[in-house]
Amino acid sequence: MGKVVILGGNARSGKTTLAYKLQKQGFNRISFDLLNTYIEDGLNINFDDLSEEKKFNFFESVVNEAVSESENEDINIVVDMYDYLPKDIEKLSNKDKVETYFFAYPECTKEEIKYNVVHYAKPTDWIAQVNEEYLNSCVDRFYERNKILVEECNKYNINLIDTKSGDERNKIIEDLFNKIINK
Repeated sequence: MGKVVILGGNARSGKTTLAYKLQKQGFNRISFDLLNTYIEDGLNINFDDLSEEKKFNFFESVVNEAVSESENEDINIVVDMYDYLPKDIEKLSNKDKVETYFFAYPECTKEEIKYNVVHYAKPTDWIAQVNEEYLNSCVDRFYERNKILVEECNKYNINLIDTKSGDERNKIIEDLFNKIINK
């Protein structure tokens, strides 16, 4: 039987970095960033305009299919997502069949968050196309989201991975990678 690993959390916290590492080890990767783009471009539907119920139903459908595939086909799947929170994991009918990790940097200042957002961006990332004012508003949102992630992970007993900042971040991601691979 395979496994399903859900990686959620804040922007630029290491979710996709870990998802790519797992993909290189044979995990099938489901990227919600890509799924949202397909929905928006292919169906001409703005994902952000969907009701919370429709967003959750979509999420649960993807997770249920991933669990079914992992059980029936003996494959490992990593779900890489940003839009959902620990409270959404708690509502999943298959929550006991997935390993879930939320990434955040709750001890980081806004300046450190801004550094991470810019430092870990690729030239084609959204960050390259925004002005300073918009970037600062994103940093404010990420800062507040850290608080929500800590609170909800504690409330629902979900793994919170503090990816901090700088060199320590890479070691934290590597340690979690080894834990998932060897579990």
